[in-house]
Amino acid sequence: MPATVTEQIRSRLRVRLDLPSPAQRRELRERAGLSQQEIAEVIGATRQAVSHWETGTRTPRGPLLDRYAEAIRALQEAA
Repeated sequence: MPATVTEQIRSRLRVRLDLPSPAQRRELRERAGLSQQEIAEVIGATRQAVSHWETGTRTPRGPLLDRYAEAIRALQEAA
């Protein structure tokens, strides 16, 4: 089911507002001593997806964006 234009715009805006840069995401995860696989399992994604998000080659969308942003916020609070 294709996302509506509104959903696409909201998704893109939330990425910019909720997530630090890809390099910062990786740094937060590593500082917490977690692997990409561990983050992936918690949010219901693949390790490869987390890798792409940390290199900036892809961006999480939809429910994965929500769960990933929540995980990143938790890592920021723990730092």
